Amino acid sequence: MKTKSLLLGFLVGGVAAGITTLLAAPASGKTTRNYLQENKDLLMTNLKILKDDFLDLKNSASMASTEGKAAISSFSTDVKHSIADWKNAIRPNKQELQREMKKIEETISELELSFNQQNTNRA
Repeated sequence: MKTKSLLLGFLVGGVAAGITTLLAAPASGKTTRNYLQENKDLLMTNLKILKDDFLDLKNSASMASTEGKAAISSFSTDVKHSIADWKNAIRPNKQELQREMKKIEETISELELSFNQQNTNRA
């Protein structure tokens, strides 16, 4: 029952809207058709311009994406080379620091051994 009422409401509303539109039209049908025909050409021209602009935008975005990928790839390669060069440059200092750390550890071990021997001799 509700479906029938809904469909009847749409039908009556559509008829009422159509009649209201016909009665409230600011010009006759012939004048309105001529106006629409004249503006159709303008609308089609504007749509063509808009389409061309969107295609240009799409092509620009595609080109920017391609160039961006190349730039990122180049940047990534440069960073990898820079890191490798930096590692090679600090290698001697790193090895020297490791030798110094080993000497410090040996000295600490000797001091601990000496300290333990002194404590054992006192007891």
